[in-house]
Amino acid sequence: MCGRYQNKLTLEKLLEILGLDISFYDEIKKRFKKKENIAPADLIISISQVDGKLVLEISNWGIKFKADSPLIFNSRIETIKEKSYWKGLFDKNKCLVPMTGFYEWKKSGKKKIPYKIFLPDEEIFFVPAVSTNINNEKCISLVTTEPNNFMKDIHHRMPVILNKEKVKDFFENKVEDNIDLCKPLNDSVTMEFEEAVL
Repeated sequence: MCGRYQNKLTLEKLLEILGLDISFYDEIKKRFKKKENIAPADLIISISQVDGKLVLEISNWGIKFKADSPLIFNSRIETIKEKSYWKGLFDKNKCLVPMTGFYEWKKSGKKKIPYKIFLPDEEIFFVPAVSTNINNEKCISLVTTEPNNFMKDIHHRMPVILNKEKVKDFFENKVEDNIDLCKPLNDSVTMEFEEAVL
């Protein structure tokens, strides 16, 4: 799963990486805060495609269908593949969430120790998500998959991780192609972790 993540890039840097003009994002600039510890139910930055162009949006992290229902902040790729409702969201309402790291807790004796996981060779990466509108607000759930060899010792799930070169493909792909894309990060990609204070 992914219950906390980090985005320490400035909005200007994120827009530069994506090739977007900051002048169109005055409202987001007012609301955007780079954070070391982003949690479910927080307002976050997501990336969608509208009329063939990438756009940034403010979204709610987590989907809550009813007041008394649980907050769904992660969606398993296996569920997306098998359940028509979730597959439909991933087809029509897919988006990406930019990150510079994510957090997982590893059990050590009776304690759970938080670790920040990051890619030292990538200044940013992108996690696929499904989205839906609830009460006129965009709500998203991050897509998770099985762990790669690096993550197996830390947690039994991990977010799907795409590099910036895959962003265009993700939005142009058919849903079946994106399901195939949502695999554990290749073990050839360097991952590191460090103990975190949250």
